[in-house]
Amino acid sequence: MITSITHNLNKKTMKNLLTLVALCFTMALNAQWIKDSSCNNKASLVANQAIEYAMNLEYMAAFGAANSALLLDKDCSSAKLTLAFISSSNPKWGSRAQKLKEINIAKLTTEEKGWYDYMSASSDDKESLETSLVSKFPKSPLLNYMATSIKDFNSFRVFAKKFPAYASSAYNMMSYGYMNGAYGEKNEFEAMKYVKMSQNMHAGPNSYDSMAEHYASMGDYENALKTQLKAVDFGSFSSPYMKYAQIYYAKTKASSISEKIMANQKAIQKAQISGDYESYKKFEHPEITVTTGDSNLNPFYVYTKEDVTKVAPITWDGFEYSNMETHFSPDMKTAIITFEADGAYVVTETNETVSYATRGSSTWVNTSDGWKILHTSYAPRKGKTGLPEMD
Repeated sequence: MITSITHNLNKKTMKNLLTLVALCFTMALNAQWIKDSSCNNKASLVANQAIEYAMNLEYMAAFGAANSALLLDKDCSSAKLTLAFISSSNPKWGSRAQKLKEINIAKLTTEEKGWYDYMSASSDDKESLETSLVSKFPKSPLLNYMATSIKDFNSFRVFAKKFPAYASSAYNMMSYGYMNGAYGEKNEFEAMKYVKMSQNMHAGPNSYDSMAEHYASMGDYENALKTQLKAVDFGSFSSPYMKYAQIYYAKTKASSISEKIMANQKAIQKAQISGDYESYKKFEHPEITVTTGDSNLNPFYVYTKEDVTKVAPITWDGFEYSNMETHFSPDMKTAIITFEADGAYVVTETNETVSYATRGSSTWVNTSDGWKILHTSYAPRKGKTGLPEMD
C-alpha cells in the first residue's frame, strides 16, 4: 500500500516537474526579442530578458540583466547593444555612441546588426530605416517594435496584433492612447484594461507607474498612491518611482498640508511682529534667499535677520489673517497662500493709531527639512491703508 502511494506521488511529482519545465521552456521561447543572437544559449536568455525590461522602459533592470548576460558570455552582443540602447544619445554627455563604437560589428548577427544600424542612424534617417527593417525582418519583435511611436498610437496596436507574446509594452502604451483620446474619445475603462493586460504579461514596475498615472489623471489619488507604491516595491532604494509616490501621498494629504502651511504663515508673522528671530528662523532655509514686498509698495527686497530684529517705527495693536487659501504646484513642492490681513498699528513718532487692511500672498517651498518661506508680498486693499514709509 505504502509502495503504491509512494509510486503515485512520484508520478505526480514527475508530472509537476515536467509541467514546470515546459512552462519555463515556453517562457524562454516567448522572451526571445532577438531570435538570432550572437550570445551563447544561457546568455541569450538573459540578454533577451534585458531587452524585455528595456522595451518596458525599466532601464535599471535592463542594465542589471544585460551585465548579467555578459558575465555568462563576455562577447554577448545583444547585451552590449542593450546597454547602448538604454544609454543617452545626447552628443554632449550621452554614452550611446561610444558604446556602439566599442562593439565588434563583424560578430553581430544580421538581426543584431539591424538594431545597431537603427541606433547609429540620425533622427532624419530613422523613419525610412524603420520601414526597411520591418520589411527585412518581419518576424523580429525587436526590430518591429522600433517602428512604433507615440506619434501614431495605432503603431502599438499593429505591433500587439502581430506579436501578441511580446505585447506587454505595447499594451501599456495603448493604455495611454485610450487615456489621451488617440483612439477616439477618451476611454478610461479601456485604458485600465490594457494596462492590466500589460501587468499580466510582464512582472515589472513601469505598468504600475502607468496605472497610477491614469488614476491620478482621474483625480483618484488614493488608488494612485497604492498603485505607485507597488512600482516602488520592485526596488525601493533610490527608486525612480518614489517621486510620484510622494506626490500622490501629498495629494491625498493636501488639506492637512494646507492647514500646516497656513499655521506656519501665522507663526512667522507673529515672529516678525515681535522681532523674535529664534522663532522666525525655523522657517528659513540656508539655500533660500527670502524676498518680500511691503504694503507701502516700496521695491521688493531681501528679507534677513536684521529686518526681523530691527526696531520698527510702529507698534502693532492687532493683526489677523482671514480668507486664507492654499494653492499647490503640480508636484506639491510649492505652495502659495493668498490672504487678507487686518489690524492696527500705532506710529511711534506721532502716537497716531492707523487701521491696517491689506491683501497679500506668500510662497512656501517643501524642502527635505520641511516647508520653508520663499517670498511674501502685501498691498493695501482698495481704499485702505498698509504700512507707512519705513527706513
